[in-house]
Amino acid sequence: MRKRNGSHAAIHHPASDAHPGLQRVSQYLEKNFPDFFAEARFQVGDDDYFLFARFGQYLARAIEQNRAPLSKINRGFTVLNKMARVSAKHPGIRQMLVSGPLEYIVDAPRARRLALKRLSPVAQGYLESLCE
Repeated sequence: MRKRNGSHAAIHHPASDAHPGLQRVSQYLEKNFPDFFAEARFQVGDDDYFLFARFGQYLARAIEQNRAPLSKINRGFTVLNKMARVSAKHPGIRQMLVSGPLEYIVDAPRARRLALKRLSPVAQGYLESLCE
């Protein structure tokens, strides 16, 4: 299992701020998780890296603590699958996905098991690379 080196908040990723390839993914996130989205945007502004990293943390906690219905969890994995799909055209998004939300998923045992069933093959490959 991979361990994080410190807090995500300590690193700034200017290239990820308001990344144009993530516009539709952000819209899906906002539509399906409006409370999370509003609070996260208030806290992190337009920095997509931190938005999606926090979403991974949110999703992992919801799964670990059994705080969300399966339909909501599935929509959460849809967000990650959409990111993986967009990452084919935008390599920076791949790095954002791997070092952000998937890093939280890999560190949460229940979330990791569920992710291996719900993530697309591309996203699963990214997740598995973190487990090595």
